[in-house]
Amino acid sequence: MASEAVWLRLFRPKVDWVEDACALCEKNPLFEKVPRKSIRWLVSRMHLRTYKAGESIFSMGNAGAGAVLMLAGEVSVSVKDVELDRMRRGDLFGEVALATELPRTAEVVAIRDCELVFFLRSDLKEWLAIMPKEAARLLQNLSKMLAQRLMDKNKMITQQENQ
Repeated sequence: MASEAVWLRLFRPKVDWVEDACALCEKNPLFEKVPRKSIRWLVSRMHLRTYKAGESIFSMGNAGAGAVLMLAGEVSVSVKDVELDRMRRGDLFGEVALATELPRTAEVVAIRDCELVFFLRSDLKEWLAIMPKEAARLLQNLSKMLAQRLMDKNKMITQQENQ
């Protein structure tokens, strides 16, 4: 009996990362007002990757192919050795690459072992062709997020100039 339990644990399938990623996407502002069915379709086409602590996810100046959703672990986002942020489960980063082919604007390195889901610009283009209404909603959300970041940076610069 005990050996049977060992075999069951050994060959137990991994928790369905697609369902986990769908649940995280539903909570993210990028997917606001996008139906769960559409999120599931899109997530099922995304790409799961694992990284070890210390491993580079991408470097500043690299071509950006898409955004990254954190399933597990922790990463550091930095520019010229200055840490800008730490990302953890449920966070999304690199989303500028969904909108443009500009190079990456920061270095991202795994602080702890990570499971990451890559949402590529090519996935978004396919989704746009198949489900244009839902994809357009995501693009509107992306525009709002990027505009808010720009406004926040402008405010920060203005405050620094006034000091």
